Amino acid sequence: MQEAPEKRPLWFQSGLVLGFAAAFLWGTHSVIVRYLTSDLGGLQIAVARLFIAALAIYAILRVLRGSVSIQMSDWNLRLAVLSTVVNYVLFHVGLEYTGAANAMVLENTAPFFVLVFLYFFAKAPVGRTEFLATFLAILGVFLTVFQDFQGGGDPLLGDVMEIGAGLSWAVFLISSSRAMQTSQSTVERLNFLFGVFLCSAILMTPVAIFSMQVPSAEDVFFLVLLGVLPTALAYYLWYEAAARLSTLTATLLFASSVVFTFINAAVFLGAAITVPAVVGAALIVFAIFLTTLGKSDG
Repeated sequence: MQEAPEKRPLWFQSGLVLGFAAAFLWGTHSVIVRYLTSDLGGLQIAVARLFIAALAIYAILRVLRGSVSIQMSDWNLRLAVLSTVVNYVLFHVGLEYTGAANAMVLENTAPFFVLVFLYFFAKAPVGRTEFLATFLAILGVFLTVFQDFQGGGDPLLGDVMEIGAGLSWAVFLISSSRAMQTSQSTVERLNFLFGVFLCSAILMTPVAIFSMQVPSAEDVFFLVLLGVLPTALAYYLWYEAAARLSTLTATLLFASSVVFTFINAAVFLGAAITVPAVVGAALIVFAIFLTTLGKSDG
């Protein structure tokens, strides 16, 4: 009688490994953008990174000899594109009125909206564990960036925009996660991502064109870095994770990027690591593992 294969430990499950790798790359985003915002506007950076990311995904598809196509008839793709455009505009414009920490916390209310959508519209089984994990993750995000809260500008307008960014990001996370869970191959997932990046960049160009400035050679280098690492590669890894995990777990993995953001800020920008930030990071990671209890992924 052949023995059953040994079950891999939870930390080694491929979906979680890929998701945390994506979160690590997302965590480099703020460090790279810090070098760009002194010269370029937020919307210009957003559009440029999307075009560069689309080009990077296209190159990967050609290397894999996969066909390149955008299935605009796919409602998941349409929702992902629309929510990406709304999120990028609200997030970057909202930053002009509120602090970066406020923006990070409010955008990361997305897991709460995901939970609401799953419960009321998708009729998905949502229990106390899911509610607890979502609460712990959002609390963890707040504690992680608590030291950076600041006033100035018109915080009410900015905060409303960032809540809108969180709501739109919830739509992106749900539509993308569902598309990935029904996908059959890496090429299919790459094509979905290529469509999201290219269509979003095209739709956002008219909004960003009025504030565009000529980038320096150094700006171009960091734009390419931003488009390839925390955009193209990070989203690809997250899509591969979403194909293996539940929608809520995949959503909370996005929130874990906050952990890597403050780690990278400490390493590269000399930011202080505080006790609340460490506690917050631990809560986020614990919340992710909490949603995987009793479940397995490929």
